[in-house]
Amino acid sequence: MMCDSAKSETEVPSTFMSLPVRSIYVHVPFCEHRCGYCDFSIIANRAELIPRYLNALRKELETSPHLDSHLLDVDTLYIGGGTPTLLSANELEELFSILSDSFLLAPDAEFTIEANPDGLTADKIQVLKSVGVNRVSLGVQSFDDSRLIQLERTHSVQQTETAIELIQQNFNNFSLDLIFAIPGQTLSEWQQMLLKAISFQPPHISSYALTYEKGTRFWSDRNKGNFQSTDEQMEVEMYLKTISELTKANYDHYEISNFAKAGSQSRHNNIYWSGRPYLAFGPGAASFVDGQRHSNHRSSFTWMNRLEQNQSPIVSTDDLTAEERARELLAIGLRRREGVNLDDLSLAAGVDLAVCCDDEISNLIEKGWIHREFSELRITSAGLLFADEIASILV
Repeated sequence: MMCDSAKSETEVPSTFMSLPVRSIYVHVPFCEHRCGYCDFSIIANRAELIPRYLNALRKELETSPHLDSHLLDVDTLYIGGGTPTLLSANELEELFSILSDSFLLAPDAEFTIEANPDGLTADKIQVLKSVGVNRVSLGVQSFDDSRLIQLERTHSVQQTETAIELIQQNFNNFSLDLIFAIPGQTLSEWQQMLLKAISFQPPHISSYALTYEKGTRFWSDRNKGNFQSTDEQMEVEMYLKTISELTKANYDHYEISNFAKAGSQSRHNNIYWSGRPYLAFGPGAASFVDGQRHSNHRSSFTWMNRLEQNQSPIVSTDDLTAEERARELLAIGLRRREGVNLDDLSLAAGVDLAVCCDDEISNLIEKGWIHREFSELRITSAGLLFADEIASILV
C-alpha cells in the first residue's frame, strides 16, 4: 500500500529534519592487499599514497557544506576502512590532528577505530590512547590459520592473540569480528571458533556469514566452479549456533549480526539503525543529513582528484521522500532485536507508517517473521533467517 505524506490522514509532524548531527564516520581506504571476498572501497598495497589521502581528507573537511568554522561536538566518531591501523604511528597522529580541527569529542563519546591484528603495534596503541580512542574493532575473522589463508587474510592466529592482549592491556571496550560459512567449515569447527572468541571476554562480537558480492574474486571463483559455497542449511545451523553460544555466554543479541555484553552495544552503529543523521568522509563514504543521502565517489583516486581540483567528492545525492525514508527506517530498525515503535518512526519521518505499510506489515506478521504488540514491532526468531527478505518487502 502506498501513501502520500501530503494527505492529511497520513501526514504527521516530522522531527527527523531537526535532529542535530552528532556522529561521524571517516573511511581510511588502505589495505595491505584485497581479500577475495572484499567489495569495500580500498587501495591495496599503496601505502605511499597515504600522505596524498590525508591532504585530500583535510580538504574535504575544510570545504564540507555541513561543517563551519566551529568545532562540531560529536557523540560517536568511527574510523573504518580498509585498515586504518595500516597507517604508521606518525601518519595516525596526522590523521587525528586533521580530525581535531573539525570535531570535538563529547566527554562520554564513543571513539572507535578498526584494526587488523598484523598492523596493531605498541607504538600505534599509544597514539590511539593519546587521542582518546576508547574502542577497537579487531578484524579477527577466524582462529584457524588454514581458514585465514583460505580467506586471504594477512595475519596469523598468533598475531591475533598478541593483538588482543595488547588491546586488553590498554582498552576496556573492544569488539571481535568473525566470519562463518567458510567453504568446508563444519558446525563443530565453527562452535570452537565461537568458544575461542568468548574465552577472550570481548565486550562485543560481530559475526557474519561469508558473502559473495558481485565483482569480487570469490564471486568469480564460485561462478567458475573453483569452489563451492556452504549450503544454505549449514549456514543456518551455524547462525543458530552463534546465537545459542553467545547468548549462553551472556551476550545480548541486540542486532542480527551483533552481540554485546551489558552496556557495550556499538553506539555508532545504533545511530545508523535508529535512523539518526550522520556525516561521513573519505572515498565511498555516505552521509545522511537533512533528509538527504550524500555518497562520495567509491574510487579513492577519483575522490582525491576531485578534491585536489577543488571539486566536490560527492557523486550522488538521494533526496528521499517521506514515505521512502519511513520505509527505510522501518526496514533498518527491524534489524535490532528491540524492534521499532511505529508511532516514533512516523513522527521522525513525517508519514504514518501504519497506513503506508499496512499490507506489508500484515504479510510479515502472517509469515511469522515479525510480531506486533500495539505500536511495537519486533523481528521474531524465525524472521532472523529472512532479514534481507523482510527489508526488500518493506523497501
